[in-house]
Amino acid sequence: MAGDKLPEDFQKVEREGVMFVDSIFPIRLGVWDLRHYIAASQQLRVMSSLQDTLDRITLPGFQVEKLEPRIKDGGAFVKFKYMQVSSKDTEEPPLDTPSLEAELKKQIRSLGGIRTWIGNHAGDVWLVRGRPWKEDMRRYASNDMKVFFEGPDIYQETLYDIMRHYGQISNISNPGPVPAGTLRFSTIKFANPRAATRAHNCIHGFTLVDQPAIPGQSTEVKPTRLATVYERKLKGQAIWDWFTSHPRISVPILVFLLGSLSYMIFDPIRTLAVQAKVVGWLDFQEFRIVKWFRRNTIDRIRFFRKKELDAEPPTSVDNEALWKDRKEAENTLRGYLSETPSTIAFVHGPQGSGKSSMLNRALRHADRKVLVIDCEVLNKSRSDSDVINGLATQTGYWPVFTWLNNATGLIDLASVGLIGQKTGLSSSVEQQQKEILEVVGNALKGVSYRYREIQRTKEVRKTLATQTEAKLKETMEKIQEGVYHDARIDAVAGTGVTSELGIGDERMTEKDVYRSNKPPKAVEKAIVKVEEAITSGKEKVQQQFDSTSQPEKENESEANKDGKLGAIGSIQGAVQGVVKEGKQGAEKLWSGAKDQLGLSPSPQQQPSHPVPEYPQKAEVADEIKALPVVVIKNYSTKNTFTDELVVVLAEWAAGLADGGLAHVVVMSDNRDNGRRLEKALPAKPLTSIAVADADPASALSFVQDKLDQYGVQTTLGKEQKLQIERLGGRSSDLESLCHKVRNGLSIEMAVEDIIARGVGELRKSAFGEEVEEGKTMRWSPQQVFFILKSLAKSTELPYYDILLDFPFKGDEAALRSMEHAELISITTQEGRSSTIKPGRPVYRFVFERLVNDPIFRSVHDIALNEKAIASAEATIRACEEELLKLEQIRPLDSGILSSGATRQRADYLLKKIYEAETKVEKLENANALLKKSLKNP
Repeated sequence: MAGDKLPEDFQKVEREGVMFVDSIFPIRLGVWDLRHYIAASQQLRVMSSLQDTLDRITLPGFQVEKLEPRIKDGGAFVKFKYMQVSSKDTEEPPLDTPSLEAELKKQIRSLGGIRTWIGNHAGDVWLVRGRPWKEDMRRYASNDMKVFFEGPDIYQETLYDIMRHYGQISNISNPGPVPAGTLRFSTIKFANPRAATRAHNCIHGFTLVDQPAIPGQSTEVKPTRLATVYERKLKGQAIWDWFTSHPRISVPILVFLLGSLSYMIFDPIRTLAVQAKVVGWLDFQEFRIVKWFRRNTIDRIRFFRKKELDAEPPTSVDNEALWKDRKEAENTLRGYLSETPSTIAFVHGPQGSGKSSMLNRALRHADRKVLVIDCEVLNKSRSDSDVINGLATQTGYWPVFTWLNNATGLIDLASVGLIGQKTGLSSSVEQQQKEILEVVGNALKGVSYRYREIQRTKEVRKTLATQTEAKLKETMEKIQEGVYHDARIDAVAGTGVTSELGIGDERMTEKDVYRSNKPPKAVEKAIVKVEEAITSGKEKVQQQFDSTSQPEKENESEANKDGKLGAIGSIQGAVQGVVKEGKQGAEKLWSGAKDQLGLSPSPQQQPSHPVPEYPQKAEVADEIKALPVVVIKNYSTKNTFTDELVVVLAEWAAGLADGGLAHVVVMSDNRDNGRRLEKALPAKPLTSIAVADADPASALSFVQDKLDQYGVQTTLGKEQKLQIERLGGRSSDLESLCHKVRNGLSIEMAVEDIIARGVGELRKSAFGEEVEEGKTMRWSPQQVFFILKSLAKSTELPYYDILLDFPFKGDEAALRSMEHAELISITTQEGRSSTIKPGRPVYRFVFERLVNDPIFRSVHDIALNEKAIASAEATIRACEEELLKLEQIRPLDSGILSSGATRQRADYLLKKIYEAETKVEKLENANALLKKSLKNP
C-alpha cells in the first residue's frame, strides 16, 4: 500500500526500552507490612496476566523480552523492543519517550488495563528514563525522596518539570551545604508513596544538562547524573534524638509512663499477692491434699507427733491460774474485735508477760483473717533496702524493685545537670513505705469484699437447696395422695386427647383430689362400724370415770388408761375386719380413732431427748467478721532505719481503724510507744489493754501445772517456792524454769542458771563487751551502774528524784533508752512517770549478783566517783570565777548605803566551794581504797 511506504529520507530502526509497571503489587512500607507476603503468593498469577496484556499491544515491532517483578516497590520492570521511524541522517535517534509512553497507556486502557494483586485493573506503565537500580536492601518507600546531583546542581524548576509527571509534589528543598567530597542533594516531598516509587524507578541514573538561569549566559555546562534514594520518615535514632534534645518535655513524659505502667500492671499484681498472703491461697499446708496426706502419713507416726507437741509454744496451754489476772484484758480485746472498728487496740506490757498468747486466744475465738507485721524483724535491718524488703515480705507485697532506688538516684543527678531540676522518679524511704502500705490497705478491702461475696453465695445456695427440698417434698406428698400428674407419661403411653394433640398438661383439680381420697363402699361400711365402736368406747370410759368418786391422781390416771385400753380393743377388732378391704384405709381409721380418744401424743407429750449444750463462741455480725485483723507486733524502733517506719505504721493503722477497714491491734513492750498512735489518731482515744506479770500464787500454780504436764512428779517445798518467787511472775522466765527442770535440773539449780545467764546478758546489753558497742549506747556506763546499784538495794526508786540528781541531771533520754532496752521499767500514776523498777522481776537478783562482784563494783565505783569529782571540780571553778567578778564590783556595794548583796553572794559561793571540796576529798579517798582492792583481787 502506498500509505505504508516511508519517504526516502526516513527509515525504521529497532530500538530497546524499559518501562515500569506500577500498582500491580502493594508497596512495602516496612518489615512489619504483611501485605508483602500475600502479594508474593500472587506473583505468578499477576505476572502471567501482565504478559498476556502486553502481548496484545499492536505497536510496530513491539515485543516483550523480559519481565522482572519489583514487589518491594509495588510494580515490575518490562524490557521490550519496538520499531521507531527516524531520519537516515541521524546516527542514533533518541527514544521518543512522551509519544511512546502515551501510545502505550492508550492501548493498555483500551485492553481493559493491567490486573493487580487484588483483582482490579488499576496498573499503569511508565517509561524508564534512567538506569533501573534493582536492589533488595531494606530501603522502603516513603513520600520523601532525596535526589543527589553527580555534577552541577539542578534548579528547582527543572526538577519540578521532571518529577511532576509521576505525581503531585508537595515541596522541593534547595541543596544545602555538605562536607567536602559529599554529593549535594535536594529533597522532594511527594503527596503519596506511589508517586515516589514511580519517580525513583524511572529517573534514577538519568543524565541531563540544565539550561542557564540567565539567557545568553555561557552554556558550557557539564552534564549532571541524578541518583534517587528514599528518605525514611522516621530515622533509627529520631526518637532518641528528640528525647535527648527536649529533656524538659521528654523527662516528665517518661515519669508519667513509668508511673502509669506501675499503676496499671504491677499494682493489681501486688494487690492480689497481698490478698493471697492474708487469705492463705498460696499456703500449701492448708491445701486439702496436703492435709489428707499428712493426716494419713506423718501424723500416724508417734515420733513426729511427740516432736510437734514439744515444739508447741507453752503459753498456748490454757492455764486458768496464770490467766485469771489477764481475763479482763482478754475480754476487753474480744469485745474490741466484736465491734465495728473506730480506734486502735494498744496492748502493752513487759516482754514475756503473755501478750502474744492472749492475742492468739482472742484471734482463735474470733476466727478472722490476720495480717501480722513484726517490727522486731524490721529492727534488725542494716539498710533502707532491707527495711523495704522486710516490710514487703511480711505483707505479701510482690514484686518489689528496691534496686530501682539507686538507678533513679543516678537519673536525678543527671537530670539536675541537664534541666536544672530533679525528675521525681526517685522517692524517699518514707514514701516507698507509704506506697506499700497503701496497696496493702486496698488489698484488705478486697479481702472483706471477697468474704461477703462468699457468704452471699452460700446464702443463695442454701435458699435454693431449701426451695428444692420443699418442692420435692410437695411432689412426694402429691404422689402419696395420688394427685400428681406428669404429662410426659401421656406422650409415652398415648392416653387422653392431649397426648393425641401433643400439647397441654391436664392438671389435677380439687375434684380429682376428692375422688382419689374417697374410700370404697366396703371401707365406708367399716367407717360406720368404727364410729359406733368409738361411741361405745367413750360410753365405757365415761362409766368408768363415774364409778370412782374423787380418786387420787395416780388412781385416776390408771383407771383412765384401763378404760381407754378397753375401747381400743374393740376398735382394733373392727379395724382387723376392714384390713381385707384396704390396708391403707384401715390405718387411717385407726389413726382417726386414736385422735377421737385423745390417745395421740401431743407435741407437749412427745418424748424430749436431751440436747447437749456446747460452749458457743460469741456471735459476731457477718459485716464485722468480714473485716480482717492487722496485728503490729513489737511496735518500737531500735535503729535509725526504722524511725520513720513506726510513724508511717501509726498513720496507716489510724487510717484503717478510722475508716472501718480492719481491726488494728498494736502490741508493744513499752507503754510510751502508744504516744505515736495517739498522735496519729488524736480525735479518738486508744483501747488500751495492759498485761502485767502474774502474782506469786499464780506463778506457783503455773509452775506446778506445767511440771505435771511434762510428767515431772514433784512437790514444791518452802525453799523451792522461795526460789520460784525470785523469778517473779514473768511467764517467759517461768517457762524457762520448767524446761530446765524437765531436762533434769533441780529448781534451785534452774533458778541459779537463769540468774547467771541474766548477769551475762546484762553485761553485754548494759555496758557493752567492746568499746565501740559502748559508744552506740544512749546512756553512759556511770548512769546505768548507778541505777543497777540503787535497784539492788531497793525494789523501786522515785523517778524524778533519780532524774534530777547526779549522774543524770535531767537527762531523761537516758532513762527512756534504758526502758526501751528493757533494763528498767517505768511505772506511771495519773498519766505521769512515778517509779523505776527492774525490767524483769528476776533482774533485781541479777543486779545484786552483778553489784556484789567486787572487781566489777570497784571499777565502776571508781568511774562513777571520778565523774562526780569532775562535776564537783567544775562547780568549784565556776564559783571561783564568780568570786573574782564579785571582787571587782565590791566597791560599788560598800559604804553606809551598801545592801550587802555581794557579801551574801560571796558567802553562798564559799559555802558551795567548801561542800564541793569536801566531796572531792571524800571521793578521792574512796577511790584510793578501791584502787588498793584492785591490786589484791
